[in-house]
Amino acid sequence: MGSVSWRKRGNRYLVSWRLDDGSQGGKTVDTPDEARDLAAEKRLEMRRGIWRERRSGRLSFGSWADDWWEVWAADPDRSPTTLAATENRLRRHVRPWFGDRPIERIGPADVRRWQAQLAPVVGRESLLACRSILHRILQFAEDEGAIPRNPVRKVPPPKRRADPEQLPGEARRRAYTPEEAGRLLGRMPLSWWDHVLVFLGTGLRFGELAGLRCRRVHLDRSVPVLQVVEVRYQAGGQFGSGFKGRPKSDAGIRELPLAPLLVESLRRQLPPDADPEVLVFTGPGGGNGVPAGARTMLSRYNFRRVYQRAVARAGHDLAAVDPHGPHDLRHTFSTWLEDAGIPARVIDELMGHERSRHGELEGGSRIGARYRHTTPEMAVRVAAAIQERLVIVVQAAEAVLELDGSGGRVF
Repeated sequence: MGSVSWRKRGNRYLVSWRLDDGSQGGKTVDTPDEARDLAAEKRLEMRRGIWRERRSGRLSFGSWADDWWEVWAADPDRSPTTLAATENRLRRHVRPWFGDRPIERIGPADVRRWQAQLAPVVGRESLLACRSILHRILQFAEDEGAIPRNPVRKVPPPKRRADPEQLPGEARRRAYTPEEAGRLLGRMPLSWWDHVLVFLGTGLRFGELAGLRCRRVHLDRSVPVLQVVEVRYQAGGQFGSGFKGRPKSDAGIRELPLAPLLVESLRRQLPPDADPEVLVFTGPGGGNGVPAGARTMLSRYNFRRVYQRAVARAGHDLAAVDPHGPHDLRHTFSTWLEDAGIPARVIDELMGHERSRHGELEGGSRIGARYRHTTPEMAVRVAAAIQERLVIVVQAAEAVLELDGSGGRVF
């Protein structure tokens, strides 16, 4: 085994060590007590066989990030969309700041400075996502013995700050009222109406709707349902696009009760005598050499363009709303259920949300959730609440068509 010693050097104390492989090093401290403690710590590390791991702390952050990514990205259940987003944030916002720095030299002050310079550049949610990536890489290094502790734990995340110029009563919502949703729907091409109604009435994520297959739709049950299992992803770049056999979490596998208007929408989309594996929702065709009415693969980017165009056409009709994108329709579904008095636990189930570890908030204890179940009567309540609001949506959309004098076609 190697050796460790210490001696006074001027007004300070030098702790020196030599390993069995001939490598050596040293560190200067201020007091003899610090020298004794450091020497004891080094001897203990040698006995436990973790000295070599401590030496790996000299490797750069970028090197550790490469090792972490190789392990983390190899998980077969990792969503390609998650992989693409994480790789993008790591490359743009984390590596440039910490890349060549020895990982053992990264401390809480460095994390604070990085967090402060990033805050004006990205939104709070993106900042938290970047912080999570940094935390995971440093935790990986700690678990491997390269650093004694993860410095991110010493730095609190940024708080969400209210805009002092924005009074609570004047804040714009991301969720639509039924009337506002109807005004938006009325500005969309009729070929997209069924898609939007199902988004509003189920709260599906885009990939869940785009990956819905005929065998997952059961319209002849006493309470019609659709089942969320397969998912379409469009990650772009090296991660490509395709279909996954399951959503990103077990909570995403669920059944959703269907209001009568949704049953009608789904019947219109289901091709006659279809193969059970055929997709329910597809694009409308009519572009890029594809005949109108042809069943094409549903594109997230195409639907986003249609949605944003409809928002722009609605103009002042949506003055109280702050639209971000098609995910607004998922916010709307959740808000409508809460407005109808549906229990928070049931809303979480229908949204496919995993239960927080802080389960006592809003929905009682985590163990208590195992004793409460969604009954058929609750599913009927959900379908009735959605039906009541979708009727208003369709009425408002038809009124827009009449006012536009478009003859049933919106471009």
